[in-house]
Formats: sequence, structure tokens, C-alpha cells
Amino acid sequence: MSTLTELITRVEDRLSMVSGQGTQIYAEDRIGEMIQHKFDVLFSEEFWPQFCTWTQYTLDGTLGVVTTDLTDIIKDIEDIQSMFHEENSTPIPKLNPSTVNPFGLSGTRPLHYEGLATSFSNYTTRVFHIWPHAATGDITLRYRTKPDNFVATDEIYFDDQVLILGAVFDYLEDDGTNPNATQKFQAMFESRVTQLKDNLNTGPIALDPAAGLPAAFTFTELSN
Repeated sequence: MSTLTELITRVEDRLSMVSGQGTQIYAEDRIGEMIQHKFDVLFSEEFWPQFCTWTQYTLDGTLGVVTTDLTDIIKDIEDIQSMFHEENSTPIPKLNPSTVNPFGLSGTRPLHYEGLATSFSNYTTRVFHIWPHAATGDITLRYRTKPDNFVATDEIYFDDQVLILGAVFDYLEDDGTNPNATQKFQAMFESRVTQLKDNLNTGPIALDPAAGLPAAFTFTELSN
């Protein structure tokens, strides 16, 4: 984990070792933008655990929204990984507008969720709503929170190497003076991305709730 300034310096160090560069004077703001771009793209591709949280929110029972202000917590509907009604393990599905008429749904149990349109006054504070709107109780969410755009002193809680390699590749591609180095860093960057994603998906994962059942049972014989 490094600050943005530290990452920019390390990118400059890698670039200075590449022969054939047209210039050895690097624009730090430009490199910072490249690092930000690589982070933004990678953030959107996976639910990285360092940015994810499990939380329960209470529904208002009227508008289908939660009673908590979600500003700076959930910034986009795509940042929700899963949603459940209270302690139930059956996920609430995202509404499919091609097959479901939400106004035909009734009752007080959450059946679907959907992102709010920007025309709603509470768009930035609630992000999504539940159908039917009269649904009550708590919903359990796992979501990711995207950091604001980085400034020089911000620590970036992400793999240093993938950001450095990605920014170096980006810079070399724009520079265009050393295609061999460009291909080298592209391959190194893509290999590191694959490695991080493979690491993310290792470890045992329960395929269904039955995996949580005891592995063995003890039976006691009843006496006559």
C-alpha cells in the first residue's frame, strides 16, 4: 500500500530504466491520471474485499427506500453485490424490466430491487428502491464503496505492482517510441491482473446453504 505520490515516483523510476524513451521528463499529473484510470477500471471489475462491507438497512415501507442516507456509502447500483431480506439466504433479484411489471407486485415482502433514476430527488442519498414499495423489515447488503479520486497524500489500498505496471504500460503506449517495452509491460500488467483475480477466487466457497449443516450426526438409541 502506497500513497499516490509514492506510486508516481515508482512509475517514473520504471520509465527511466526503459531505453528508447523520447523524453526523461515526466508529467506527474499525467501519470497520476493513469494510475487513477487503472484503479477505476480494476475496481469496477471485481468486488475486492478491502472495499466491501456487509450492512443491514431498514426499509421505509412507503417509497421502497431505506431509511439511511447512503451518500458516500453506495455510489452506484452496480456496487451492490448481493441483497437479502433480513436473515433469509435467498437473494433479492434485480428487477428485470423486460419481464416484470413492478406495479403488479404487492405485499410487504421485498421481491425485487432496482436503481433509482436521476430524476428522483433522493437519487444520491438512496441509490436504489425495493419493489413492492410497501415492503417492510430489514434488508442485508454486501456492497463496495469506491474511494473518491485520489490526491497526492492518499494511501491507495490496492496492489502497488498492478497500478505501477498498468501506468507504465499506458505511458509507453502513448509515447510510442519503444514498442518492445510497451508489449513487455502490457504482458506484465495483464499477468498481474490475472494473478490478483485468481487469488481473489481461491478458497472454499459454499455453493448452497446446506454446506452449513453439520458434517456428522450423533444418534442416541432409545431404550424400551
